[in-house]
Amino acid sequence: MRDAILIIGGGIAGINCALNAARYGTKVYLVDDTASIGGMMARLDKTFPTNDCSICIEAPQMYDTDNQENIEILTHTEVRKVKAKNGGFDIRLVKRPKYVDEEKCTGCGACVEACPVSIPDEMDGKIGGKRKLISMAFPQAVPNMVSLDPACRSGEMQDAGACIGGCAVDCSQCRECPIALCVKACEKEGKNAVTLWQSAKNVKLEVKSIVVATGIDAARPAGDLLGYDLYDNVITGMQFERLMNAGGPTAGEIIRPSDGRHARRIAWVQCAGRGLAPGKGVPYCSKICCMIATKQVIITKEHDAAVETTVFYNDLKAYGKNFWGFYQKAVDAGVRYIRGRPYEVQENPETRNLVVRYENLETGKIETHEVDLLVLSTGIVPNERNAKLAKVLGIELDHLGYFKEKDPLTAPLETSVPGIYLCGGATGPIDIAESVVQACAAGMKAVLRP
Repeated sequence: MRDAILIIGGGIAGINCALNAARYGTKVYLVDDTASIGGMMARLDKTFPTNDCSICIEAPQMYDTDNQENIEILTHTEVRKVKAKNGGFDIRLVKRPKYVDEEKCTGCGACVEACPVSIPDEMDGKIGGKRKLISMAFPQAVPNMVSLDPACRSGEMQDAGACIGGCAVDCSQCRECPIALCVKACEKEGKNAVTLWQSAKNVKLEVKSIVVATGIDAARPAGDLLGYDLYDNVITGMQFERLMNAGGPTAGEIIRPSDGRHARRIAWVQCAGRGLAPGKGVPYCSKICCMIATKQVIITKEHDAAVETTVFYNDLKAYGKNFWGFYQKAVDAGVRYIRGRPYEVQENPETRNLVVRYENLETGKIETHEVDLLVLSTGIVPNERNAKLAKVLGIELDHLGYFKEKDPLTAPLETSVPGIYLCGGATGPIDIAESVVQACAAGMKAVLRP
């Protein structure tokens, strides 16, 4: 498909880029290396500054993407080789196995119920989230199908109770499985979709343009930052997002990980870890963290107006339309903002409450504040796979790890390689609205390229 375009990354930016390009009659290949499109937005509760339901906005777009005849979705797929040729690009992709037949799986969940092993979910582990070894990324996943953890069929989960962990036959050499409970459950449903012998596939494409929409990630706290590795009731902003999400591990109940009690006093620490040594924190302002915390305190108050909410901040970032009014809404709801710098957290061993010691930047005094739950706003970082992808594409990263624009003023969203464009979190920390705007612009650049 010489006039086709390739979009790398299936988050909100990649989805909007694909839909916009497809509506202009362009063939689009939308590639994502996870099991479903949707990206980070699909895991959020609400969006700021309107507090609209996040998945309610994105799920219809994901459905439209899946049903748009000009868009082909390739999940669990990595870009391995890109070669410029005749003004376009020859692409080699590797589609990793899900060990499930995409044509047969209907997402009924019978295999998930049959699986005997639950493990901590990568995103929600600290707040109690678990998943099975065969699972769906989230209820609205596109494609709406399950995938099987490779650790199950390899035997790594034998000690955890995996039903095929002790089999002496390599799954790749076997076309029937009388052992796996997920296989039996699928056969009982008449689907026969679980195929443990599935292997990776190479896919070759020809496109005229490429759009990089790899998105962003939430920074992990470095070590025992403000007690994160020491105390159960110190969590990250993203974990709190999942805690208050009706689709999260607690069904939206804001409870403490340590004992399951409802948190009555919660504090947020902005810029947690900012300015630490390289590799131990985020050296820059992530731009959107203040509004994320503001959204979270407002929603917490909506859950229960009696909850005491406190935000420790250095400088408030309210740069967008209606952002200052959004902050004022939080203040009017009774949220306490303290311009202070927390530097030590200690836990009361009897109550599991946390005592935050901080410098009050208004008075210069050292003060303490006791809470049930502490939330760390650790900042936004680049997708961890950016470096590998940049090498494959032959384009540059900046010193922070984001993709580098050719010239932000005269050639925005373009790279040093003609025909490769950028949008959304690939360029730096960004909110959803800005990502969508950039996605439409990058998509038009890709479509209009001769």
